[in-house]
Amino acid sequence: MNQHPALSAVGFAVCFVALWITVGFIVSLIGGWRSLAERYRTDRVFPAHKRWMQSAQMRFLCGYNHVLTLASDSNGLYLATFFLFRVGHPPLFIPWNEIKIGEVRLLLLIKMRTLRLGPDAIPLRVSERLAQFLLEPRGGMGAAATAATAGTISSTF
Repeated sequence: MNQHPALSAVGFAVCFVALWITVGFIVSLIGGWRSLAERYRTDRVFPAHKRWMQSAQMRFLCGYNHVLTLASDSNGLYLATFFLFRVGHPPLFIPWNEIKIGEVRLLLLIKMRTLRLGPDAIPLRVSERLAQFLLEPRGGMGAAATAATAGTISSTF
């Protein structure tokens, strides 16, 4: 039985969109974005202090490679995904008092820092350079973190 080519194209498009939406929700659930969205979903306008097309890793190695917009101000951290990946990933605003800042660690010769977000301490691993940028409006990393990373911070630039 031969099908009309237009039906095959429509069927493919419907299946592709359904799969895209399903994968978006699964990644959001596994990585922790969904848990964060229950508490920190926002409609705030992101501040000017931001970077587009950034990468980060969340819980269970869920990677967001070059699809994140990360911003910060003196109140907290803003996270959003590129619009094509927005399914299951609403924009977030997390106040600084809900974020724990981890130590610098080497991962395949790249200095990384983990920010623990919310009461569930969902990890957000970013490059040390990006972490420094995001922490600037907060007043940096604080005396203890700065002393612990002295000498390693300046070498990343």
